[in-house]
Amino acid sequence: MSVFKKLNKLTIQAISNGHCGIFTAVDLAMMLNREDNKAFRTVLAKSVSNDTLKRISKSIYANAHLPPNPKGAIYKIAKRLRWKSFNYVSLESQLSYLGVISQIPMSYLSVMTTGRSGTFTTDYGTIEFTHTNREISSLEDGVYFDDEISMFRANEKRAIADLKRVGRNMDMVEEVDNVG
Repeated sequence: MSVFKKLNKLTIQAISNGHCGIFTAVDLAMMLNREDNKAFRTVLAKSVSNDTLKRISKSIYANAHLPPNPKGAIYKIAKRLRWKSFNYVSLESQLSYLGVISQIPMSYLSVMTTGRSGTFTTDYGTIEFTHTNREISSLEDGVYFDDEISMFRANEKRAIADLKRVGRNMDMVEEVDNVG
């Protein structure tokens, strides 16, 4: 069986067994029992060009014929892009989710991270990572875990404080006098 057919079969099998459908290059290498090296990256590039895999972002892929469920995919991608860092949904995305601002950022996810800042545009939306140098221990009271997306979210006070700290437009937030 060709490596491309095997990749297709293994990714479909993983999805059938409950995997979210978003794979890192390391995931795919492990599925094929190979090393994630330059030669394997060439296999991945060919898998994208022959429509076996779809490249979502750097080192992140999906099966081209069985894409992940778009509901929640952006969160899964965000977690994989900054998997070594502490991340939480905040800023405009979280304030909209909480109903503090009426504007809903469509297909846009703002995430605070202990990793590098950066913006990634995918077919599932744009993910903006904003670096925070705060200690994780200082964030404990300001974040909570959302089981539905399997990520942390800022509470209202923390999201507004983050918005102020990074110098974002505060005009859309109505009452911020006693927050952060």
